Amino acid sequence: MAGRGVSPGAALLRSSRMFSMPAPIPAPPGNYSSATKHYSPTATINYPTHLTVTTTSSSRINGDWGFKRPFPLKTTTNTTYPLVRVRQVDSIEHVTDFQSASDHTITLQKFQELNLPISVPPPVSYGTPILTSPFEESGDVTALNAEQKAELANKRWKFTGPWLAGMTDGDFNRFLEKEVRGRRSEFRAFLRENLAAEMTADQARKAREAGETAEPPTISAGDITDEEFMDHLRELRQDRMALYNLVGRFLDLAPVDLDTEYRMVGTMAPGRPRVLDRGSPYGANGPPITHPSAGISYLRTRNFQENHPIYGPQKDHPPVKARVLKPTHFRTGNFRPSIGVAGFVVSPTVQDTMFNATKGWSPSKFVKALHEIELEERGGSKLYVQPTMATVDSSGRVCISISETSPESEVVQKEMVGEGSVFDQVVKEIETPQVPRNPMNASGSPGFSAPLGQRRPGSLRDGNARNYGF
Repeated sequence: MAGRGVSPGAALLRSSRMFSMPAPIPAPPGNYSSATKHYSPTATINYPTHLTVTTTSSSRINGDWGFKRPFPLKTTTNTTYPLVRVRQVDSIEHVTDFQSASDHTITLQKFQELNLPISVPPPVSYGTPILTSPFEESGDVTALNAEQKAELANKRWKFTGPWLAGMTDGDFNRFLEKEVRGRRSEFRAFLRENLAAEMTADQARKAREAGETAEPPTISAGDITDEEFMDHLRELRQDRMALYNLVGRFLDLAPVDLDTEYRMVGTMAPGRPRVLDRGSPYGANGPPITHPSAGISYLRTRNFQENHPIYGPQKDHPPVKARVLKPTHFRTGNFRPSIGVAGFVVSPTVQDTMFNATKGWSPSKFVKALHEIELEERGGSKLYVQPTMATVDSSGRVCISISETSPESEVVQKEMVGEGSVFDQVVKEIETPQVPRNPMNASGSPGFSAPLGQRRPGSLRDGNARNYGF
């Protein structure tokens, strides 16, 4: 039986992106080292893989979500927010497979309320890190030629080749068989071109040192003999750093970090100067699977000042109320607590603060919440922290760093959310004097003056010549 014909307008709407759902992206890979540990199938993954669909309250009551069939009310009306992710529009059972999408959507809203920009992963240091926005023009470039790719290797985030340190043995062997072994002749031609450029630059340098004004002739790859090329290959086998850089340029691999280059200094060939500048921010943990901002924040900096409606401009940004998920316990070796902020498990700063054991234990409420489980508190121990930095690692996980907040910022924020009334207390103290005015005299009867030594301070007195200094 032939199918029903579709008009050109209907076919255009069906194929358009406005009336179609994008294909889901691949799920994040699991941690192979924790394969034998407990794994929760309902745990929230690092990033969403399906589009979130919402609807209005009036349509939600009728089960109308914009699809060909209504959704069951028993499932869609028992949640606070109308948010679902559709796994399959038409399953084999002729139903729409969906589930709640409040986990990632509400977490995104919470993160955007922090007003925290995403930064490029800084190098590991125990001082204050220098934050760089991923939207800077020097690094946020993807349309590059071969020369620009080599120049911006330590700044760009997108690479054609894989990150070798994050591959398993099977993936690495398949990559060698499919992508590498068939390009041996192409790689030799690339090495000849690179050797010709080095020899041309070496001749130009010698000519400048000798004081010659004439430009030396350019050496091409065809001018290099087989003996010179084989000698160059033997030198590269002894210089692992130069060989890896050439292989990385040929396969467009992510460069290594600066610490790895320092460890490979002993393998450098003598007589070849090399400048070791700041390594790639993605050399230690690999480049990100998407844009470094991950689309969750488009702020470039946090250098703006908060303005309070009563107290005026503030020195610090408003602190955030966090929950202690796992307190510090010295006997079990847990010296750094696990704290939840806006739906993320954050890591405290490595500096000497109240979060670390080197600061010492003090009987304050902040330190008590970090070291003990407060069972009488609803939801566990809570405290105010200051978010300082947010990055996205190679697996798509959002990493937030926090530090301790100032007492003044905490008091102001508590008053803003209704947990304190500092301003009301100050106004009440101003309106109510310390010594109240009493119209009654010391004897308790108005209109008659008490003796001078028996009068209360602040009470009304009858005017006479003695009161005015006569």
